Amino acid sequence: MSNQDREIGLRYLQATYYGLPELFAEGQGEEGMPGEPLKFKIYRGVPHYPLNQRLPLSLGDLRRALASQGQDTHCGAGPRSLDDQTLSCLLYYSYGFSRHDSGLDARWPFHRLVASARCFFPAELYAWLPASAPIPPGFYHYDNLHHSLAALRQGDYCAVLSAALGCELTDSLGVLFVSAYFWKNAFRYRNFSYRLCSQEVGMVVGNILLVCGVLGIAARVHYQFLDRVLIRLLGLEDGEESPFAAVVLSPAESEREATKTLPAPAVSAEALLREIAPIAPAHVKLSALDRERCQKLLEIDQHSRLESGAELAVSLPPATSSCDQALPTLEAPAPWPEELELVQALYQRSSGDVFFLPLYRSVSRAAFWEIVRYSLAPYASDLGGVDRRRPALELFLALNNVADVPAGIYRLCGSCGALHVVEQRAVAAQIQAIHSTPAVNCGSAPFVAYPVASYGALSAALGNRAYRIMNMECGLVAQRLSVLSAAFGLVARCSDSYHLDRCAELLHLRERVETPLFLIAFGYERPGAGAGARYRHSIRL
Repeated sequence: MSNQDREIGLRYLQATYYGLPELFAEGQGEEGMPGEPLKFKIYRGVPHYPLNQRLPLSLGDLRRALASQGQDTHCGAGPRSLDDQTLSCLLYYSYGFSRHDSGLDARWPFHRLVASARCFFPAELYAWLPASAPIPPGFYHYDNLHHSLAALRQGDYCAVLSAALGCELTDSLGVLFVSAYFWKNAFRYRNFSYRLCSQEVGMVVGNILLVCGVLGIAARVHYQFLDRVLIRLLGLEDGEESPFAAVVLSPAESEREATKTLPAPAVSAEALLREIAPIAPAHVKLSALDRERCQKLLEIDQHSRLESGAELAVSLPPATSSCDQALPTLEAPAPWPEELELVQALYQRSSGDVFFLPLYRSVSRAAFWEIVRYSLAPYASDLGGVDRRRPALELFLALNNVADVPAGIYRLCGSCGALHVVEQRAVAAQIQAIHSTPAVNCGSAPFVAYPVASYGALSAALGNRAYRIMNMECGLVAQRLSVLSAAFGLVARCSDSYHLDRCAELLHLRERVETPLFLIAFGYERPGAGAGARYRHSIRL
C-alpha cells in the first residue's frame, strides 16, 4: 500500500465529487437502523479524570485568534503549562457538547460547538499530555458527554510521539489528535463518508485554532505523521478509526519548537511499532464498520498512510500570488470596531433547521466583509515548513443580497484581501439551481461561499493524502466562516448537495481542474414550521 499510488486518490475524487449518482446508487443506510452507532464514544474499564466544570463565559475577541495565526507574536502572555482550568476550557470550547433539543421536531437532538452532517459526529478528539499537565502523562480520549478525560495509555512516550510526528516536543504543552471514526457516519453514507469525515475533522481543527488563539496558546497543525504509530499509541481499531490531524500546542514564545525536526536516518513505522505495546481499550459499541460495503473508503484510507519519517518532510510550494490586477476589485472596508466574543459566537453558531429557508433579507456590507475577510488567513502547519501559509484553496462568493455591493460572482484574493470581480449580475436563480435538494433555499440567501481547490497540484506533492488534507482545509475555512457569521446573527449551512458542473459554470472554473469542495449558504433563519414544537436546551458548564 502506497500513498504515491495516485490513481487511487484520483478514482476516489472522481467517485465522491464527479460520480455521486453512481456512488449513491450502490446503496445507503438508514437512520434508526438496529445497531446505529452512538453519537458519543464512551470508554469503559479505564480511569476517568473529570475536568473543571467552571468555565469562563467570555474568552475574548475571536479575531485575535485569526490575527495571531498570521504572525510570529501572540497578543498577551500565554500559559506556560496546561493547568486544570486551561485544559478544561481548551477541550470544551474546541469540541464540547453544547445543546440538547427536545420536542416533536427534534430530529437530531444532540449538538456540539462544531457542526456535523445530521449530527453524527464522526470526529473524535484525543490528547497527549506531558508530565507538566494536571493529570498523569499519557494519551487520553475527550469524553465530551461527561466533560472528562478517559485514560487510554499512561506514560511519557514523548520520544516515540516526536518521531511519529517528525517534530520536537520537549517544550510542548501537549498534542491534540482529531480522528475520523468512520462507522458513525458510514452506516448512513458508506463510501461517501471519507469526504464527510475529512471535512468535519477540518472544522474541528479550525475551531481548536480559534480557541488556542484566544487562550494565547501557539498551535501548529500536523497533517503528516506515521499513521499506524498513532493508531497503536491511541489504541484505535485499525480500519474503523484513523487519526487525520495532530495539533501541537506550545507556549506562544516557543512556537518554533513545533516545526519539523526530522530524524536522520529516517525512522520507519515498523521500528516504532516494536517499541509500543498494543492496547485495546473497550468502548460502548453497538455495531462495526461494514467493510464489504465500504471498500472504497477503506482503500483510500489505507493508501493515504505514511510509513517512514522520510515522507514527513513534504511541504507545499510557496503560494503564488492570486492577485489578478486585470480584474476590477472591491476593497475591504475598515475592520468592525466592536468586539466579537468567541464564546458567544460558538453558542450562537447554527446550521439552521432541517429545511433551511433563509429570509430574503439584506446583510450589511460591514458584516459581510467581517465574515469573509479572515477566511484565508495564514496559519501554522507542517505544509508550510517554517512559515505560515494560507489554506491551499480559493474562496469564491456568490453575492445575492449584500447591501451596497452589486450582486454577482467574486473571488476573495488571499494576497491583497480584496474581492476580485468575476462578473456582476443577478445570480439568485442560478445559485438556487445549483443546490440539488430542497433542504436549502440558496435563492433567498444573502450570499453563498464556495471553497475551491486544484486536487491535481496537491496530489503531485502529497500523494493520495492530498484528498483528506484538501477537505480538512476546506473544513477549517468553513468553521471560520461559520463562527464569524454567527457573531452577526447569521446561520451558515455547509452542504455537499450541489450540482458540480453547474457550480463550475457559475464560478467560471476550469472543468475537472478546479473542484468546488463545499457549498456554504448564509442567511437569517426563518422560523421553521416545527420551531414551536422544539425546545433548545443550552449546556453551559
